[in-house]
Amino acid sequence: MLSIRNRGRGRRPLRSALALVVAVAVAVTGLTFGTIAAEQTTTGSASAASAGAFDPGNIISDANFYNGSAMSASSVQSFLNSVAPNCRQASGGPACLKNFSQNMSSIAAVSGRCSAIGGGVKSAATMIAQVGAACGISQKVLLVLLQKEQGIVTTSSPTSYMYLHATGFACPDTAPCDPAYFGFGQQVYAAALQFKRYQASPTYWAYQAGRNNSILYNPNASCGRKTVYIQNQATAGLYIYTPYVPNTAAMNNLYGTGDSCSAYGNRNFWRMYTDWFGSPTGGSSPYGNVDSVTAASTNVTVTGWAVDPDTTNPLRVAFYVDGVGKRTVTADQSRSDLAGSLGSNNTNHGFSAVLSDIAIGSHSVCTFAINQGAGANSLLGCNSVTVASAPPKGVLDTVQGGSETIKVSGWVLDPDSSTPAWYKVQVDGVGAISANTDQTRSDVARVYPGVGQVLGFTKTITNVTPGPRTVSLWTQDKPGSVWKKVAEKSTTVTAPTTGSTGKKGAVYGHFDGVTGSTNAVSIRGWAIDPDVYDAVRYKVHIDGVGAQAGVANGTRTDVERVHPGWGSDVGLSTTVTGVAAGKHTVTVWYQDRPSGTYRSFGTKSVTVSGKTTSGSTTKPSTTKPTESTPTPSATPKPTTSSGPVKGRFDTATGGTGTIRVTGWAIDPDTQSPVRYKLHLDGKGAAAGTANGTRSDVERAYPGWGSDVGLDATLTGVPKGTHTVRVWYQDLPGGRYVDFGTKTVTVR
Repeated sequence: MLSIRNRGRGRRPLRSALALVVAVAVAVTGLTFGTIAAEQTTTGSASAASAGAFDPGNIISDANFYNGSAMSASSVQSFLNSVAPNCRQASGGPACLKNFSQNMSSIAAVSGRCSAIGGGVKSAATMIAQVGAACGISQKVLLVLLQKEQGIVTTSSPTSYMYLHATGFACPDTAPCDPAYFGFGQQVYAAALQFKRYQASPTYWAYQAGRNNSILYNPNASCGRKTVYIQNQATAGLYIYTPYVPNTAAMNNLYGTGDSCSAYGNRNFWRMYTDWFGSPTGGSSPYGNVDSVTAASTNVTVTGWAVDPDTTNPLRVAFYVDGVGKRTVTADQSRSDLAGSLGSNNTNHGFSAVLSDIAIGSHSVCTFAINQGAGANSLLGCNSVTVASAPPKGVLDTVQGGSETIKVSGWVLDPDSSTPAWYKVQVDGVGAISANTDQTRSDVARVYPGVGQVLGFTKTITNVTPGPRTVSLWTQDKPGSVWKKVAEKSTTVTAPTTGSTGKKGAVYGHFDGVTGSTNAVSIRGWAIDPDVYDAVRYKVHIDGVGAQAGVANGTRTDVERVHPGWGSDVGLSTTVTGVAAGKHTVTVWYQDRPSGTYRSFGTKSVTVSGKTTSGSTTKPSTTKPTESTPTPSATPKPTTSSGPVKGRFDTATGGTGTIRVTGWAIDPDTQSPVRYKLHLDGKGAAAGTANGTRSDVERAYPGWGSDVGLDATLTGVPKGTHTVRVWYQDLPGGRYVDFGTKTVTVR
């Protein structure tokens, strides 16, 4: 006689299959990280379950099937949290299984079958645990049954139908479901009680252990039968509940569909149990406890212990955050508190693991003990933890003023990140250094674990105006990009001791200030180059675009008093007109001889009044080059030709800490090579002359020769994705024209 419950998936194909990577892809020698649980389509496969291991006569052992203490309510709840971390209740729909609850009436004992169960409002996990314990049916079996019948365990969008027919009880393949058994709690209890009926009267049913049984492949009898020697009562109960054996086609596509004669119920039960809990016929599994899960900044620390009855060796423990594998450790720390239960010589089973770089917010942290020998991996628990942002920290260890220099050293860190921090140093509120930390500071790392070792820096700031100076240290507050001041110190900078041209060194000076007026800005400053007596050349950029160039030869007697020997004609005092109304940035550059390189002396913001629509010199050109490739020219360039600079930004290629930039440029107003600028992530990174050999351009423009190429390499670039922009100078005005931006990745 068959049970009234007779659904073997012969009528409908499998709608979903769960793959719990942690339980199946984790071997004693290695761990495959991935999502803990994911619904697989009928063509998916993400498990170590092998069709060759399936024995139709021994699908699950009696010991595993009838173990009513396999999982507690908290363990079931942790399991539900772990396999469906992304489940959210749809508007108007039922709750996810991990959040579901139901008011259950008390259930009287059934002699020889199930003990009594009290009533009240209960969570799904509590109902599963209590029914399993009362009827002596493994909670693991009930979870697998729920998944194979309705996919309700892992679904991210449960339906009312899933809850009404949760275990498929009283839903035969050939007739409608019996509404008397509708409801989640009723379905779980009815299924468990039915399996106990099978066990209590093993010879009453059509399929029996200890003999050969002729079992259908499919509800369609024309598909045939298979003779199966059923080895135990648990396997017999599965066939009574779902009276079909998988055919070869079903087993050949273990995670998909077979053919028209395939049925999947018992195949899926075996496969899902294997995926979640290991071998259904295996032996002892590890156990243990998660003592604490705590967050400190973006680090989460998990402590506890794990042991396997099959060995005294330390186990590996795996940690998953929001379903994604994060780390494994060996549970080999001494735990004297385990001596009473494990023996005084078997206490090295504790663990304490730091999981770093956890995003700000709430997370689920699941801990698994990795099985050794017989049995399966065990979920020790899933815990909720909230990671909060912490402010950055930094110290200026050294701020030492010298002859127009300041030497600074120190460290910065953000507890929310383990990567080297980006920092800035300002002198009297003006930016002087912007870089990543690049020195190992193990002393700091010991105090702030989890933030890495590369925390320090040492730099020398040059061209500092003599006198008292205030130095401040800034760093970004992760996970955002807001800059925070973390330290400040004062020092005194001295003047050079000589004023003759015999003193060699870099140009120095100061960008004193900028004042906005009606469609104009006035700039003040001074500059001295120790290599020459000549007045220093300057450039002014407004909003990053060249606006004016000249010679800093204005009278500055105040500078002469501090730097005797160079005279007073070292001042910069100029006004740029035609500036559109609004807020702008002004950058001053002084030329350093003999190299001719211009050095930035800072950027300041200014607000200009007046008209906003007439020819402002502050707006960069939005006109792109008309030539994407060199176009042959019929005649050489005449020396009297004129026009805008032309050229191309060809490539930006990332390397290990480097970016190589290539292109070419020609200015019809001069036969000299064109000057260029490179911006990295919107900031000036390099400048020079495009004088490399480009014979291909010479063939197209024979009047300018071949020395028109740009081939420059930026070094010391942090790894990651960056933007590179190329500018070419257009004479006679001196304005730089934007020739495009490219994105590049640096190793």
